[in-house]
Amino acid sequence: MTSPSWEMTVEHLMSGEGTGSNVASLCFFSCSEEEQLLKTTEFLHVEEWQYYRSLHFERRIRSYLAGRYAAKKAIALYTNEDDLRQILIARGIFNQSLVVHSQNAQVSITHSGHLAAAVAFSEKFLMGIDIEQICEGNREVLQDQATARELSLIQSLPYSADSMLTLVWTAKEALSKVLKTGLSTPFAIFELKQINLKDDVFVSYYENFSQYETTSFMLDSFVCSITYPKGMRLNMKAIKKGLNIPIQI
Repeated sequence: MTSPSWEMTVEHLMSGEGTGSNVASLCFFSCSEEEQLLKTTEFLHVEEWQYYRSLHFERRIRSYLAGRYAAKKAIALYTNEDDLRQILIARGIFNQSLVVHSQNAQVSITHSGHLAAAVAFSEKFLMGIDIEQICEGNREVLQDQATARELSLIQSLPYSADSMLTLVWTAKEALSKVLKTGLSTPFAIFELKQINLKDDVFVSYYENFSQYETTSFMLDSFVCSITYPKGMRLNMKAIKKGLNIPIQI
């Protein structure tokens, strides 16, 4: 993960009951150089080009291009689409991502710093993904958003407060994307009731949404959380192999 630009994809992201065919694909994309990032504009749909030209702030331009590229790569892998320009990612009334393509697919997109990621999935298996960079400066905000139960949970774990607070935030944000509420709903409703360490990653469970669970892991200074229907399994072996770095919290 030290090169200026890299990407990694996982085609068969999930396994479990009812997942005989590919139900989800994943893409991570990192680009720290402006010139390399601008090359992703050639993959934009004509309608995405119109929105891209309306952007004026560098941070928004970077997040838009990186996020759209990661999303299109994940969708292309899921749908077997060869031309990324044929994939349109529109925005719904709650600013959620909507895939416009000949094949039915959904997508969840996330971006933090130079890193973007997306998961494309079947409408039958709703999913969400969130990435946040661990930053000491965010501690107060993240603590304010955590419930008393969540603070007690992370205090019982032998890991840094900043990494655990970031984990809690991303797990709740990923679930909010599944439910398509985003930040419009108080985060307390997404309260975590349990965090288990399992196979070098954390698996979290929710107080009010028992039908979902979330796997969280670290990529350098970032925490990534992926939410999926309970009972399914995330292909962590493929993710670890593709990233070629230790995955741990």
